[in-house]
Amino acid sequence: MGDKAKALTWIKYAENDMGIASHLYETYHPLPENAICWHCQQSVEKSYKAIMAYHGVEIPKTHDIGLLQTSTVKYEPDVKLNEKIVSKITVFATESRYPDNVIDFTKEDAEFGLKYTRQILDQVKTALNITKEETPTTGIIV
Repeated sequence: MGDKAKALTWIKYAENDMGIASHLYETYHPLPENAICWHCQQSVEKSYKAIMAYHGVEIPKTHDIGLLQTSTVKYEPDVKLNEKIVSKITVFATESRYPDNVIDFTKEDAEFGLKYTRQILDQVKTALNITKEETPTTGIIV
């Protein structure tokens, strides 16, 4: 059995980022797409790091979702996204945080992020046998 307590800490932070992204999507106008996308990436990143914590793997300081997925798939093979989705979510962290960024994300990008963030959070919680009582779900499904 893995270290569920450490995984729950990461999941709590992942749920917080998901909740912030969802709240922004639901309530802010004009829509802050870049902030939503950034929080989605942060949630996915922390979800993968929950797997690493659970399995006692050293957690790297990286925003690269592809690297994190590659590091975790051997422990939880059912928790994964296709490479195109992984690449796009990684870009959310690297291209959305500063005003001189190259990419201005769209409403469709924000909806994409919310959809796949919830998918990964749910997959991780299922794989690690984390119940709804242990981490209340936040956010919306788009």
